[in-house]
Amino acid sequence: MLTRWGSQVRRNPVLGAVGAAVLWQATIVVVAKALPPLEPGWFPQLGPTVVNLAGAAVVLAVLRAWGLLATSGVTSRGVMARWLVLLPVVVLAGLAALPGIEGGTATLVGGVVLMLAIGVSEELGSRALVLEVARPLGPVRAAVLTAVLFGVGHLGNWLFFNAPLDNTLWQVVEAGAFGFCLCGARLYIGSIWPLVLVHALSDYLEIYSPGKTADWLQALDVAVDLGLGLVLLLRAAAAPAPVPPPASPPAVSPPAPS
Repeated sequence: MLTRWGSQVRRNPVLGAVGAAVLWQATIVVVAKALPPLEPGWFPQLGPTVVNLAGAAVVLAVLRAWGLLATSGVTSRGVMARWLVLLPVVVLAGLAALPGIEGGTATLVGGVVLMLAIGVSEELGSRALVLEVARPLGPVRAAVLTAVLFGVGHLGNWLFFNAPLDNTLWQVVEAGAFGFCLCGARLYIGSIWPLVLVHALSDYLEIYSPGKTADWLQALDVAVDLGLGLVLLLRAAAAPAPVPPPASPPAVSPPAPS
């Protein structure tokens, strides 16, 4: 079934990207609702960590079935010298953490694991699967579509997990801009793994820093993400990162003469 769906996706990248995004988001919601509460004292974030790893596993299965593991940046470190283009995102994340971080040892250590799981799940789901499906549209249009789907996907926090609507709407904007930047980075670097690390770091410093991030810093984040994303997309078009070819199917030997 996945293989048949993959052939349909190649014929219509817009619907394919939407379908891939819905599949990934639906997996997160279904697993989260079906899973019993998992909050042991030694790992308070065990439940959401399992949920995100389940989402990542489903995406990996789809990427494998569609033969996209190599071209989507999953099996490569990309051009490591280009990882530094994400330094502005790291600096902005550090500004959000100037008040420090707070929480007990189990919370802060478990938070590292959870943020890495979220980073893996969201980068696989959005910048690997959805972006790769949308790439026939061209880099800029594919990045815009992927970013919009990523941002809108955060409405699930309000629809299914009781998050306040006003906070969720701003999160949609922030996530969309952040996703646009990471789309440019993925196409320029050629790998999702630096994105996973930066994504995890940004979320960790924002969530575990006390108080609300200042409005001016949130606005600056959005502006930098959009500007950096566009620059990286243009640079990727001029000098794309090398992408390893997809694995060829094994050769079939002709039957021996009888």
